Amino acid sequence: MLSVIPPLWRDVDAYVQLTRPPGFETILHYGPLYCFVARIPLYLGYGIDCFGAGGPLPTLRFFLHPILTDSGVYALVISQHIGLFCSTFYLITLVSRLFWVRLTLAIAWAANPLFYTFAHCVGTETLSVIVLLLIAATGLRIIRHSRKVPGKQWFLFAILLWFCILTRHINAALAGFMPAAFILLAASHISVVPFVQSPTLRRWRCLKAKQALQKATVAVAVGIGCIGLANASLRVMCYAARIPYYSFAGQTFLGRLKFLAALAPEKRNEFLDQVTKHTASADVRKMISLVREAVSTEPSKLDVQDFRRKAKALLLTPQTDPHEEKLYLLLNRMALAFLWPPREILLSAVATDFKKSQQITIPDVVRSLFVNTRFYFSHRDVVPQCASLITFRDKNADQIYAIFKSHSYFRHPKKLTYHAFLLIWLVLLALFLVIAKIYKREAAAVASYAVGLTAVGLFMMLANCLFAVFQPPRYTLPMWELAIMSVTILFGAITEYLVSPLPTVSRSRPEETANTPH
Repeated sequence: MLSVIPPLWRDVDAYVQLTRPPGFETILHYGPLYCFVARIPLYLGYGIDCFGAGGPLPTLRFFLHPILTDSGVYALVISQHIGLFCSTFYLITLVSRLFWVRLTLAIAWAANPLFYTFAHCVGTETLSVIVLLLIAATGLRIIRHSRKVPGKQWFLFAILLWFCILTRHINAALAGFMPAAFILLAASHISVVPFVQSPTLRRWRCLKAKQALQKATVAVAVGIGCIGLANASLRVMCYAARIPYYSFAGQTFLGRLKFLAALAPEKRNEFLDQVTKHTASADVRKMISLVREAVSTEPSKLDVQDFRRKAKALLLTPQTDPHEEKLYLLLNRMALAFLWPPREILLSAVATDFKKSQQITIPDVVRSLFVNTRFYFSHRDVVPQCASLITFRDKNADQIYAIFKSHSYFRHPKKLTYHAFLLIWLVLLALFLVIAKIYKREAAAVASYAVGLTAVGLFMMLANCLFAVFQPPRYTLPMWELAIMSVTILFGAITEYLVSPLPTVSRSRPEETANTPH
């Protein structure tokens, strides 16, 4: 990929993340970690160009106003590939001790274009992919501990989760997968207690359930702490950049309201009347009236930026709201009015989009990155520094898309939707439980962890559908990544149980010792 494919770009989002100084966009709108860390390889690449030309090295002001060069962008992409390699290597080596299993998994991951194409793309999702792999691997080490988990592993997990939340705001949902795994683990132990006759075995099961719940409590504390720390980090960054802190959730939700265009006028007006009745704020009611007007005027779309301008002109002035802090607060309140109490019309639209997401394939996601890269050719004035880069220099939109069409690697597996992959996951989970039962091996921890990963991936997709209309296939990336990691873990566990010798006496499970003749 590095030799034949130029770096891909996540349209204007990637350009803003790399080139804008610390401010609303690089701190609050996008996760700030990628926006600022990615400037290190950009600086190194630009410095190499300066050194080669005999000029002075760039000053630290470069980090406020980066200059895009081919060397800098390639240094960024190479560092992303290295990061993906290291995180994948770490996960695969933890999944299995057997070389041939590791080799099989490595080949399977290399055959999957999803992660490597993102590693070849400029944009914050790439760092999210890398850190999420490290989080899953660290979580696997934690769930495998039958007794007390070392504090350093919880600390490493917390640092990675903090970084991940600073990469993408939606990643805050990842705080839930470890508590979910431990709660499922506790439930699995408790559920068999009524069917166990031996008092020793019952006490052992209750003890394991208690330990799992204790770890779940720690996981909840770690998750809440990481979310709080990430929020505090954003506030500190805003203070340093001399900008107010506020949430972009309300503006994001404006995209969700595009579903109103598909409703019949009578049904749409009835829904908006219900929302209006449940808010006490006169300003929020005016904003809802603007939504009604916008959807009635242009039923095919709801222009978010145009709506913001009209709302600001109607409700606020530059003197009373110079940083648009009050505007975003009103947008957040309006979003809350639509979301609570939940209404059938909105939930139906969310369910429809969630169902669409289950039909997305890996090639669909990969294709979207090539489509995003073509953004430059229709918006040259928005991303001026891209003109000199090898991705766009002396090329056109058709040539960029031709790269996707000319390499079959990006177009496979063609017909494997996420829904079909989820069925494969379910079969693999059932097979793992059956094999563990036959070989009398403990399966609850790994199975609970695999379920926790997949469930949180689905929850993140559902949250995306709740706050935005489902359009870009890349929204399914966390869902795909967590499910693929879950399948990888299950496959590694199955092969371990099949190859490892059958234990005659287990020191960790009283069932074995209780049934062994003395």
